[in-house]
Amino acid sequence: MASPQPSSPIPARGKLVVGALAFAGLTALGLVALIRWRPPSELDSILARITPGFAIALLALLALDFTLGGLRYRLLLDGRVFSRVSLWHCMRANWANMLLGAITPAQTGGGAAQLYVLCRRGARLSEAILCSLLTFVATLLFFALGGLGALAFLPDEALSRGVLVALVIAVVAIAGLAGLLGLAVVAQRPTIRVIRRFLNAGSRRGTRVRRWAAAGRRLLSREVERLAAGIRAVVARGKVTLVWVCAATAFLYFNKYFMGYVLAAALQGPVDGSFIGLQLLQHIVLYFAPTPGASGVAEASTGLLMNRVLLAEVTVLWVVGWRLLTTFFGTILGVFVLLGEARRHVGEVRADETGGIA
Repeated sequence: MASPQPSSPIPARGKLVVGALAFAGLTALGLVALIRWRPPSELDSILARITPGFAIALLALLALDFTLGGLRYRLLLDGRVFSRVSLWHCMRANWANMLLGAITPAQTGGGAAQLYVLCRRGARLSEAILCSLLTFVATLLFFALGGLGALAFLPDEALSRGVLVALVIAVVAIAGLAGLLGLAVVAQRPTIRVIRRFLNAGSRRGTRVRRWAAAGRRLLSREVERLAAGIRAVVARGKVTLVWVCAATAFLYFNKYFMGYVLAAALQGPVDGSFIGLQLLQHIVLYFAPTPGASGVAEASTGLLMNRVLLAEVTVLWVVGWRLLTTFFGTILGVFVLLGEARRHVGEVRADETGGIA
């Protein structure tokens, strides 16, 4: 029996418009503030430095970024640990994640879009949830270890006292969250009891909360055994796979940092050795930013952190290019993915209705 397909994660048109406007508006506001603080100059000579070799290298790194973004899920959805979903559809799920993450507060909509595409393409809902949870834990572990490495190896002059304090707090919080999530996966029965109590408490709240709690209880009762079976499958057949997921996560983020490094080298020439370490710190900030797609925060963090290694005349150009490579291109592809899946879903529903009538 096929697993039940989740309904479309695409929000109402009004919410999409509001999210897109917030993303665009905060990004534009951040860029304007950055331009006023570090205005670009000598644009012609700067752009002339971007040779075909640099352009080809950036496109190759972008293709690798997209591939690694899907590979993290494909390693688990290989038909051995969980159901089989192709690398291409795992990449499409990642693009859908980027789209709704870019236009929802704190990037909360991305996970739902990712689950939707994975389930539409062969994964059970419990498997898709567990894949997302395990890759999230791998990301948190990478940030925690990377943050500690940045504290150890970045020179003192590269960081202000305020940034250091914020980094220490972030590393401790990330490590604690990763530990809690890992414990929740291992101790599945106590975790399920806690979730059930939380949902029962929600049943005594307002009408909308009661509806969400009821839906959560139905989902829990339907998927809990499958989720437990998925955990047993990981323990029995996927322990080495988890190591590869963590490795793919590390390669994914280092590739993003190297992409920023190559872009900076194309715009300004030699780049300070602490550049990649500072990018790691910046990504920790962006990953937990409360704004849609980290809009505004991305531009502000560039001004606060990356100005130590970027020339004033290239900072704005680097931010625009970096956001195109790490966010905007994937977001645009996500539009085509979700629209295509929505059309396919509508076609299937109409076909079922026609068959039922016949």
